[in-house]
Parts: sequence; C-alpha cells; structure tokens
Amino acid sequence: MSNPIVDFFRSLGQQRVDSVVSGVNAKKMGAIAKAKTKAAKEFNKAVDAPVKAAKSAVKGEKKDQPKKEGGDMGWFGKKKAEPASQQQEAEEFGGAEKTVAIDLNAINRGTFKPVVGWVVVLSGELRGRDFRLVDGKNTMGTAADCDVVLTDPYLSSKHAVIRHENGTFTLSDLDSTNGSFVNERRITRYDIIDNDKVRLGRTELKFKSLE
Repeated sequence: MSNPIVDFFRSLGQQRVDSVVSGVNAKKMGAIAKAKTKAAKEFNKAVDAPVKAAKSAVKGEKKDQPKKEGGDMGWFGKKKAEPASQQQEAEEFGGAEKTVAIDLNAINRGTFKPVVGWVVVLSGELRGRDFRLVDGKNTMGTAADCDVVLTDPYLSSKHAVIRHENGTFTLSDLDSTNGSFVNERRITRYDIIDNDKVRLGRTELKFKSLE
C-alpha cells in the first residue's frame, strides 16, 4: 500500500528534476540558435562585402565627377526627374544608365594615318598584291603583326622597315638573314624614291610614292 506522503515528495522531486532538465535543454537550444544566427550573419557579411565595395566605388566616382549647372542635359533637352522607386533601384544597381554622345570624327583623327605610298609585289605567291604605306613606320616580314605581311621562306619574321618622315622614305634592313636590296644593291639603310625596285629574300616589290 502506497504512502501519500512518500508519493508527494517523490512527485515533487520528479517535478524538480524535470524542471532542471527542461532548463538545460532550453539553454542548449538557445546556444545552438545563437551559433546559427552568428554563422548566418558572418555568411551574409562575407557575401555582401563585394557588393558593398562595388557600390561604394560607384558612389565615390559619382562624387568625384563635377556637377554641371542646370543638371544633366541629354541630346533632347533636360533630363526629367525619375520616380523615387526608380532612383532607389538605379542606385542599388550602380547608377542609372546615361546616353553618351561619341564623337567619331575625334576618334578617327586620333587613329587615322594618311596613305603616303604603297609597294606592289612583282614575284612569288603574292604577285600583283599591293600594300599601302602610311606615315611613320611600316614593318615588312612574315610575322602576322607586320604591316606588310609576305609569304616567302627566305624572309625573316621582321625583315625590313620603310619609314616615312618629313617627306622622305627610308628602307632599313632589320638584321635579316638574306638581306634587303634596292635596285639589286644590298643595303643596310637607304632613301628610296618612286619606282625603285626592292627585293627582300626572293620577293621583288616595286615602290610607289604619292609625293
């Protein structure tokens, strides 16, 4: 037969044990949750860092640009103010797109070199082919980056160069293996004139000047 007093203290003791166990489990779950939250923050921080850096760089470039009086002007008049939502979206993605006018004439003036003459191939696989010569340096040889690319096994990759400076054309040999010739005379450096015949390796060329 059970004793009510004993049962009471036994129940009380069990309740305390259960309370302690619940408290321990709660602390354990809290520690786990904190650890997960911290790990998530560190991960988000690592992922967001490059994006924030890019945004900061873009904002810094915008601050450094001088402001024009009257705001930005497009080709067709004053730029209209964008809605707040569009402005915020544009800032998040590195700024709004702008139409930029490109002066093609200025680009061409910076890269264009006038043609001052040409050479015509008289022999070999490229017979009849003509190559334009521009003001300044014109490299000749078998290398793909030469200005005048010739297919002759007796030519060096960078065989010779024709320079045009102050109205004068000068042919210079670039220490080639088989030499450079003008009117059948081997040269190291020679001022050429209209209708001179040039031979590089076994390739004969006729030089023509526009001056």
